Amino acid sequence: MPEHLSRVPPSDPMAVHGPFGVAADRATEGFPEEMSLSRLPFDFEWDESIRNTLLDDDDERDTGLADQLGMLRDEAIFGLAIAAAQWVVARVDGVAPAADVRDARQRIEAVWALCADLHYARLTDPPEFSGQAPPKAEEPLWVCRTLLFWIYGSAVSGEDLQSECMSLMLLARQVMGSHTGFSTWLSQAIEKAETQYALADDDPEDEDSQLIWKPVPPEFFWPAFIWTTQEAAQELVDAYLAGLDPATNAYLRDAHDMSTHGFEGKPYGR
Repeated sequence: MPEHLSRVPPSDPMAVHGPFGVAADRATEGFPEEMSLSRLPFDFEWDESIRNTLLDDDDERDTGLADQLGMLRDEAIFGLAIAAAQWVVARVDGVAPAADVRDARQRIEAVWALCADLHYARLTDPPEFSGQAPPKAEEPLWVCRTLLFWIYGSAVSGEDLQSECMSLMLLARQVMGSHTGFSTWLSQAIEKAETQYALADDDPEDEDSQLIWKPVPPEFFWPAFIWTTQEAAQELVDAYLAGLDPATNAYLRDAHDMSTHGFEGKPYGR
């Protein structure tokens, strides 16, 4: 992923900032200006039971969040999940194995492209974690990569997305521990999504087509992003696609592969 998608310079030198420039915990003081999420204390709980719960698809894990997501179109739920994955990667960056972090970023890059067309990505199931790093870093990142693979499969097959997407949000909230930045960001992001991606009474039940009817630009969930028009949002999506290079990311299909799988037109805008 381009560096600006994961971290921007903080405006408040006493705040710890998340992946989109939002303060991770405004009550936290005394940290260096450039402090990353992974340098915050790993004060969250983690064990096999928590891991398995996060890999579950039961909306009863957080009925309030499930109800909020149920009011949104699939595009927004999908985008929220990818953004949550970016929080997870930022949290363990520098602690989890570098190869796994790099792999997760490439998966995120490819899955964002699905918001424009379902032909762009081709994710695979990640291998089991290898015990190279503390479990509190390596295992959550493996769960993140696994969930990205699962929501990719649900997206391309037209299956329900909400439960698996919610799992990524619950994962990000879990690994933030006592630091409230993600929860604050998620509340604001859902509120923003409701303004442009609310589920209407006349929306079709075709989950496959609904996902790409109103593409979500990756910038949409940044706190500083201001919506103007659908045309401007589409231009951001097009610009994102134009910046992708399938030669450097195995999870992106190249032009020939996309054509073979039924894509019409010029992928990546070129």
